[in-house]
Amino acid sequence: MLSVGIVGASGYTGEELTKLLQKHPEVEITTLTSRTHEGKKISEVFTSIKGLDRTFLEPNIKNLENCDVVFFATPNGIAMKMAEELLENDIRIIDISADFRLTDSKVWEEWYKMKHCAKSLLDESVYGLPEIPNQKSKIAKAKIVANPGCYPTAVILALLPICETLKKQKIIVDAKSGISGAGRNLNTEKLFPPNEDNFQPYAVQMHRHYPEILQTLNEHNDNLDVLFVPHLSSMIRGILSTLYMNYEFNSIDELQQTYIDFYNDSPFVKIAEKDSFPKVSLVNKTNNCIIALHQSVNSSKEDVNLVIFSAIDNLIKGASGQAIQNMNIMFQIDESAGLL
Repeated sequence: MLSVGIVGASGYTGEELTKLLQKHPEVEITTLTSRTHEGKKISEVFTSIKGLDRTFLEPNIKNLENCDVVFFATPNGIAMKMAEELLENDIRIIDISADFRLTDSKVWEEWYKMKHCAKSLLDESVYGLPEIPNQKSKIAKAKIVANPGCYPTAVILALLPICETLKKQKIIVDAKSGISGAGRNLNTEKLFPPNEDNFQPYAVQMHRHYPEILQTLNEHNDNLDVLFVPHLSSMIRGILSTLYMNYEFNSIDELQQTYIDFYNDSPFVKIAEKDSFPKVSLVNKTNNCIIALHQSVNSSKEDVNLVIFSAIDNLIKGASGQAIQNMNIMFQIDESAGLL
């Protein structure tokens, strides 16, 4: 059995991760930490978590030293401060925050507005999107896995099969997230009152997921850029991304088959039937990503002619589920264990 610790277990992502790991056949949850709820029983804080008779501990190395792997479900800037000592104790790391996603520390500091204090570890980290070709073998050997952001996961999966063959352009990404994507501790001005039906754009000028999306796409095609505009919805969970681009293809049927073949060995990516549209309800509480391809006929050949839709659950495939998928690969466990 794998001994697992979760740092930051009291946020939305940490709670979801705890519930998923409880059902994992190869895992024993050893340590749950929370600065906010230190000393409180888990059952007192989360009525949704049953059968875990223990308390939240302080996030320190002593409380994590018996773990095989530690997940960071924390705000940015926490994992990088603890990573080196964990690695010295032969403890592997899956960081669900953004501390190790960007390979260039200067770019990271520009976008996250803080000093990166573990620059020497950036080269050791592996980007944890298993569907990238040849990425699973890198994840399997990694000491640090940088779990991708929720928006980048939806966007990159939508583009990977054709990324290398796209001509130079700026792809428009119109992305919508459920309110849980804002996190439990985000500025309440960005949140809607309970039971309010609402929908709004945000972070139009700059969003931290832009450089992550661009970094990954440019590894496959350095002629691409994206215009990324996120929106916050009062639905609880889910991400639906709509991508607009120009792409030369013969038919949607042929393109469908390209996507099906590309994701043939990816158990969590589903290609929707022709002329159908993904719904966030279809991926709710799953680790799946549904991709749908549509041809636009009301534009010239030099303009937008391909529209791709991508739907995921932001708390599962966009965070905790993908982190478990990475853990499974790291420890040679069936990739789908605890996720089906």
